[in-house]
Amino acid sequence: METCIGLIAGHSGDSLTDILKRKGYKVAIVGGTENEPGMDKADFVLVEDLSNHSEIISFFRKNEVNKVIIGTGHHKVILLAEILERAGFKTNINYQKSLLAKDKIKFKEELLRMKIATPKYLSIGVNEDASIDEITGKIAIPCVVKSSVDAVQPVKANSVAELKEAIEAVKATNTVVLIEEYIKGNDCTVAVESDGKNIRSLGITYYCKAKEYRLKGFDGAYSAKMSEDKESEICNISVQIVEQLGFTGLLRLDFIVDEYTGKVYVLELNTVIVTGYNGSAYPFFKRQGIDIAEVMISNSLKLLGLEKES
Repeated sequence: METCIGLIAGHSGDSLTDILKRKGYKVAIVGGTENEPGMDKADFVLVEDLSNHSEIISFFRKNEVNKVIIGTGHHKVILLAEILERAGFKTNINYQKSLLAKDKIKFKEELLRMKIATPKYLSIGVNEDASIDEITGKIAIPCVVKSSVDAVQPVKANSVAELKEAIEAVKATNTVVLIEEYIKGNDCTVAVESDGKNIRSLGITYYCKAKEYRLKGFDGAYSAKMSEDKESEICNISVQIVEQLGFTGLLRLDFIVDEYTGKVYVLELNTVIVTGYNGSAYPFFKRQGIDIAEVMISNSLKLLGLEKES
């Protein structure tokens, strides 16, 4: 009898479903909207608001699912993973660690505790206000404005007017505003695989989210080849963070290297990598000879105790 794996993957559903099917598993996929990637390939499909935990649990139980792969880092899905674990399902993520990484401010605090460089920052709470003079007295313009939990895409504010606009856009999402020092430099990312015992870096991937997503204000953002020594330094920092903070899964750490000083700064950590064929860093990993979706499934099956079957 084929084992049925639960899958909640958003934009990654197509590649992950393909690999699970190729490995001989049935797939019960849950998506928040119709026609998400992978829904046309899965054995069982549920379209449901990801906050409707009871319906999702019933769907999985109906299809004899007891192990679920989380392939998207959406905040709703991380909260759902906690509910699934409490209901007796096993997932491939540690939801507490995912929530830590999802909160950019808490993650930065951990980096500073470890004495790892990250751009300096300040935050404005949901019910707080801060004057522009107060902000610019601490963080110079240009600066980067983010939601602390990725409710909106980051914006580089190149003027006071743009700063005000970006702050209001984040406040409209009812999340904490994070204002970060802008570092002019070279963007890159590092995927790290951890099964809780073994940790390995997959090397530097020359990928710049600001460029690929054409994020507002980031004209001139780039990602360019660096020396082997600099690559090694960045990969070592990645492994150190994953090891010391106890992360597991297939993670991605984003960096920027100051083009004037060469100093390495950690921007953020994603505990779930988007691995779909479209709208992700998939082709960038492919150029390195890495099928990142294959790595994701292999790592997930290990964490789910299905390594022998994989």
